[in-house]
Amino acid sequence: MALVLLGTGKHKDMNKDNFNYLIGKTRHEVKAEMGDGFNFFKDDTWTYQVGKTWLGKKVILSVVFSNNKAVNVNLYTTFKNS
Repeated sequence: MALVLLGTGKHKDMNKDNFNYLIGKTRHEVKAEMGDGFNFFKDDTWTYQVGKTWLGKKVILSVVFSNNKAVNVNLYTTFKNS
């Protein structure tokens, strides 16, 4: 599993624009860049924990694939373990 931390790991340093470069990449290219994580290769949505907020919320990157290409990336925060 790859864990990518940007800057200090503070949420204010996290920005969707930091990950827009993944759009248009294949599953293989995203895997090479971000690692396996706990993602099933053929799933249409992959997630990676990319940091934590000062409150301890996990910052999650979601990568959505269509026709084997990343078409959308989004960041969200959660206290959930999964």
